[in-house]
Amino acid sequence: MSLTLKRAVMAVLGILGALMLWPILLMVQRAQAAFPSYLVFTLSQGVCLGLVFGALFGSFEGIVVSSRSKAFRGLGFGALFGAAAGAAGVLAGQLFLFLAGGALFRSNSSRLGPGLAAANGMAWAIAGTFLAMTEGLRARSGRKLLVGLLGGLAGGLIGGAILSALQVLAPGGKWSLLAGLAAFGFLLTLFYSLFENRFQAGTLKLLNGPLKGKEYPVVSRKLTVGTDASCDIVLAGYPGVRPLHATVHLEKGRVYIRPAGPDAGVLVNDGPAGDAALRPEDVLAAGKAKFLYGYFA
Repeated sequence: MSLTLKRAVMAVLGILGALMLWPILLMVQRAQAAFPSYLVFTLSQGVCLGLVFGALFGSFEGIVVSSRSKAFRGLGFGALFGAAAGAAGVLAGQLFLFLAGGALFRSNSSRLGPGLAAANGMAWAIAGTFLAMTEGLRARSGRKLLVGLLGGLAGGLIGGAILSALQVLAPGGKWSLLAGLAAFGFLLTLFYSLFENRFQAGTLKLLNGPLKGKEYPVVSRKLTVGTDASCDIVLAGYPGVRPLHATVHLEKGRVYIRPAGPDAGVLVNDGPAGDAALRPEDVLAAGKAKFLYGYFA
């Protein structure tokens, strides 16, 4: 999967998440009277949002590296973390509303609607920020956490503002809810991919075999390469590749590849991998798998 295709798939997944979440939120809203309080009602919405988008964010890397087990593990982790993130976002929004509530209710009632919209927008923004950090937490990568933080904050703020504005303009409207959720999901994944591109230190592109053409951005400080499903770059189906064959390191903006063991052959430009940093157009070999290192559009 090329990086361009990866970004397109991420955007599609964001919209797909909106389509999955839409009927769930409609059911929750229809049952609003059954909730003991407005806080419990909004918490339920936040948890639903987190479950769906967290599962999508958590499973995406497994989809990219064609690892079904990694995708399912990420889905479970993302759903659990996403539920907590959605609840945290709602609580933060309600805290804002509580702190600003005195001023809102003492002033002209026309300010109440925008005040509620601002509180809900803050809730979506905070939830989006945490959701976009799902992969960074799963991979224990500081750079991916930063990508998620910045991408989630930007996408969550803008997407949350659009979603809240549409809900104020058309309260209770099912189509306005769908449009707002689609904007939220699309912008969240779009900004995540943009910041991922900003912070990557090159890309490894497979040149042969069953995964030919797949591209793996170097964002984390360490990437593992091998046939094991837990690796960051899974090379199932490539002869001569060990379960853990090599590690790719990002150190001070430079990328290095090192064998995972004394008998794991790793070549750079047909010679043994040394201590030199990789340069654009370098060709790497791990077993029968060959990569091109560089920056690709």
